[in-house]
Amino acid sequence: MTILDRYIIKKILSTFFYVVLILVAIITVIDLTEKIDKFSVNNLSTAQVLGYYGDFVPWIAGLISPITVFISIVYVTSRMAAHTEIIAILSSGVSFKRLLVPYFLAALVIASLSFYLTGWVIPKSNQERLVFEMQYFKKNSLSSKRNVHMQIEPNIYSVYSKL
Repeated sequence: MTILDRYIIKKILSTFFYVVLILVAIITVIDLTEKIDKFSVNNLSTAQVLGYYGDFVPWIAGLISPITVFISIVYVTSRMAAHTEIIAILSSGVSFKRLLVPYFLAALVIASLSFYLTGWVIPKSNQERLVFEMQYFKKNSLSSKRNVHMQIEPNIYSVYSKL
């Protein structure tokens, strides 16, 4: 790995994590302002609210990571093009395919992190977050007033409605 590879990877990853951090902070503040009255009505402690947002943040980060990868790649490439770094790299004899190697390595790091979060961290935190929301925010949403539709045979459906 050359100095140029490390430079590009560092730029991509730092931009990615910065954009994720900023977007998660904005989304968390917006969510907090929407739910602050529900927190106060249910007399929740600060530890309970922080626990909820500890489960909320990985979920949001997982949701926005694909678009933030796109934003990061476009931003880093456009900055390099604006500073004529790409022209200098290509004119020094580096092929275009070789220039893409650090992009793929940075994408591999982000994909590995996203795979780990999506497979192990987010399901557990999402389960805890949904239990919290059901307990304090949506108390009557899953009540006995729901319809269950079941397919018995092809083109034959049964509706179970408990009022």
